[in-house]
Amino acid sequence: MKEMKGLVLILIFIFTLTMFSTALGAEKVTWKLAGVHAVTTPETKGLNYFADLVKKKSGGNFVIYVYPAGQLGKDAVTLVENLMMGSIELFGNVMDWNQHLVKDFAILAMPFLFKNLEAVKDFQRGSIYQEMKERMIKERGVRIIADNWYRLPKVLLAKKPIRSLNDLKDVKLRMPSLKTYFETWKALGAKPTVIPWAEAFLALKKGVVDGMDAPLGSIYGMKFYQAAPYIMMTYHLVAPFNILVNENKYQQLPQGYKRILIEAGKEAGDYYSQLVKDMFKKDKEKMLKAGVKFIEIDTGPFIREAAKVAERFEAEGMWRKGLFKKIVESQ
Repeated sequence: MKEMKGLVLILIFIFTLTMFSTALGAEKVTWKLAGVHAVTTPETKGLNYFADLVKKKSGGNFVIYVYPAGQLGKDAVTLVENLMMGSIELFGNVMDWNQHLVKDFAILAMPFLFKNLEAVKDFQRGSIYQEMKERMIKERGVRIIADNWYRLPKVLLAKKPIRSLNDLKDVKLRMPSLKTYFETWKALGAKPTVIPWAEAFLALKKGVVDGMDAPLGSIYGMKFYQAAPYIMMTYHLVAPFNILVNENKYQQLPQGYKRILIEAGKEAGDYYSQLVKDMFKKDKEKMLKAGVKFIEIDTGPFIREAAKVAERFEAEGMWRKGLFKKIVESQ
């Protein structure tokens, strides 16, 4: 009789475990997550945290391998293309690069557009942003699964101090292959040069460029300060980091795994947002000891010149009519 009861308990346990595994979609799934940031940066730490959460929540059945520092593609444009084709399932990068999928995202790459992070969050809660996300799914087959990864603002760093537009004249700046970046800094007097993020440090060190822009939280991890010790606190860009997924791959997942991805993405976003703040406090002290100078500047002239460029971009159709004015007036 005892043996029969024991057998029944075992069968109940196996049945319960089976039902739980089925609910999650127990089959083994292995995905690739690409990134462009160095291993030591908050971005890569956040992506690794996200992958760990997915593995833990799935009982080890859903495994995501993180490939940082451009290992799966030389730059963000290549990785976006690979994501669309499905050769990689996930890509983590700054949201303004989504303009290669839906053009309205280009507005997020417009320097000096948003006053602060709260203005960005307000924009994300609005109907325009929600429509942009839906268009990306329907038209390009790419979904945003996490967009609460809030970075520190972007600043300008250079080999010499830059306190005015006159100081910026003819300074060779590393820029990504985004028209908004390139044309804006060109209009401000600099000489932009397109160089992939992963190659930026060497370009600075070898003198190919005199400076660049970067999020405050990435300067130490990428070692940029070693080659460009002057950091101008321009706070000119606050676009969030986000995680993108190939929509076809996403829809092939069991429902339980979809839920895990969304939950892990949000939890990792909260972790990342706090991490960048905590890491920068320590990194700033290290950089100060290394002789780095943090320079506060009057950005008023920069903002006025950048607005002229934004108006020209809108007239050229880089994003929908009236979007620039609507964002500016909402702040």
